[in-house]
Amino acid sequence: MTACGSHQDNVCQDIGDCSRGGSGDWITSCQAEAKALQGETAATGCGPDFDVYFTCADSNYSCQGATALFPGCAEALSALDACLAAATTNTSCARLQASEASCAASGPDAGTTTGTPAACTAARDCAAQCYLAGVADGCAPQVDELQNVSVCAASCPP
Repeated sequence: MTACGSHQDNVCQDIGDCSRGGSGDWITSCQAEAKALQGETAATGCGPDFDVYFTCADSNYSCQGATALFPGCAEALSALDACLAAATTNTSCARLQASEASCAASGPDAGTTTGTPAACTAARDCAAQCYLAGVADGCAPQVDELQNVSVCAASCPP
């Protein structure tokens, strides 16, 4: 665990160590996502929920097999998710997330811990709009559709 790291950095380290074989790349990516998410939550009024959840998760981590668990933090995570859902309900990010959830509900990775959710930055919202507008079936995009999505997303803000 990173000494003197933020709560979210520590949670990413814990998940990476437990569920991702200690992958430094995964941990670094998770920490970057957590930082972006922290900025999004501050901008949308969800900052207090972010802080409560990550403080809880940092204090209540356990690893069972290859599954990172944060017992006692479900209510805090639900509050954070609800706040973010309300704040981003009309974004392309939210529509894409709903579409992906319907695809993954019965897939092989259903219920898998993936770490920190991605922040809905302007660039991600734009890319999500490109994907939603560019593919006929979000669960099974065609190669040519993905090429068009890539071209569209290249015009999104950095």
